[in-house]
Amino acid sequence: MQIYFLGIGGTAMGNLAILLQTQGHEVYGSDQKIYSPMFDLLAEHKIVTHIGYSAQRLEKLNPDLVVIGNAIARGNEEVEWLLDRKKIPYCSLPELIHQQIIGKRDTIVVSGTHGKTTTTALIAYLLSMNRCDPGYFIGGVPLNFPSGGNYGKEDGPFIIEGDEYDSAFFDKRSKFIHYSPKILVINNIELDHLDIFRDLQDIQRTFSHVIKLVPSCGYIVANGDSAAIHELLPVPWTRTIFVGKDGGNDFIIEDARLTQQDTTFSLVSNTTKISIRSPLFGEHNVRNVAMAIVAAQEYLGTNLNSDLSHFAGIRKRQEIIFRDENTVIIEDFAHHPTAISETICAIKQAFPSHRLITAFEPRSNTACSNCFQKDFIGAFEGSDEVYIAEVYKNRAQSLDIHKLARDIRYCPAQPVDISSIKATFPGKINREKQVFLFLSNGDFSNLAQYLKDSVNSKF
Repeated sequence: MQIYFLGIGGTAMGNLAILLQTQGHEVYGSDQKIYSPMFDLLAEHKIVTHIGYSAQRLEKLNPDLVVIGNAIARGNEEVEWLLDRKKIPYCSLPELIHQQIIGKRDTIVVSGTHGKTTTTALIAYLLSMNRCDPGYFIGGVPLNFPSGGNYGKEDGPFIIEGDEYDSAFFDKRSKFIHYSPKILVINNIELDHLDIFRDLQDIQRTFSHVIKLVPSCGYIVANGDSAAIHELLPVPWTRTIFVGKDGGNDFIIEDARLTQQDTTFSLVSNTTKISIRSPLFGEHNVRNVAMAIVAAQEYLGTNLNSDLSHFAGIRKRQEIIFRDENTVIIEDFAHHPTAISETICAIKQAFPSHRLITAFEPRSNTACSNCFQKDFIGAFEGSDEVYIAEVYKNRAQSLDIHKLARDIRYCPAQPVDISSIKATFPGKINREKQVFLFLSNGDFSNLAQYLKDSVNSKF
């Protein structure tokens, strides 16, 4: 089958294109721009990509199916041609995953406001290490696997990141509704995606829908320390396993110790105590690892080999792209106030003797709006300097980066443009111990790589 991806530069769209190519389909697609790391990954797999949209080109290519990404809106000329001519069938990404990949397989769906990508990769890694040959679909670029998608064994489990964001302009259901979870992991539920949800209750509503899809023979692994999750769970039709620090959980996280080298903690239940060593740093990653281990162990039904010493993580998730005795450069995907705060806390724990210089690009639909204007004020605490880049997408009620910089009182903060960061950051590199942290859910104009190159040329 010839499958055309409209919006192929998205992480999920690109990974699905690669996965379907391995299954023998001919895949190609278009996007306005394609950034690294997806640009590099698509090129590595020799997938043809077209920059810009053209109805005439799409008509000439005449694929068997068009997959429309959820970032694509009405007014796109390829969309308008598809709707006008009705010559080529189209579908959303999650619909295609359900039809072509999941089928009747046991599906482990990882959901939540934060930590989905890392937890999905962890479960896939653990089951692979335990010779389960799972399929997986990860919304990022995992460093232990060739790409974010793998079909796996026909009768093996399929692990997938379950996003609560909508499926396409013509299907406003959350993506995870399409994934038929036998096992559902819920890391957390917080206010986010306010471009499509009204409030926290509206987000809980969509989570309640996916909870209703879990069969009695399945189970739910949930963050037992979250009040928003406890308002939805447990339910009478399936088993819920709560994981957290509080004493009432089924699996309790104890004795967490974080160093620059690794993180250790214990996971305690009524019958077992598992000692865990993880290369990921930060309290939030302790929870991600705990959730992954419980989900994988419960699926296998036997003792799990939980050795994570060779787990390399995900690109742009606390990814250290440069490190010497003084300077550390880190890229991270964090763009929600809670995720930013947790990331900064983790980095301060890992590098307690370093100054932390944080640069943030408001890029997601929610981060670009002013709905987190107040929440962002405290999110950067722990930084020694904060630089807030221009809002990526201006809107009627945009985040006011000038006001935000004024409201941050605990350290120097200033609004900047990309050119200013390029001009000033290389000059900050000296013999002082410093971490440069770049936060964005996009490429942030490749500033981290630019700074890395500057360090290499300077010393």
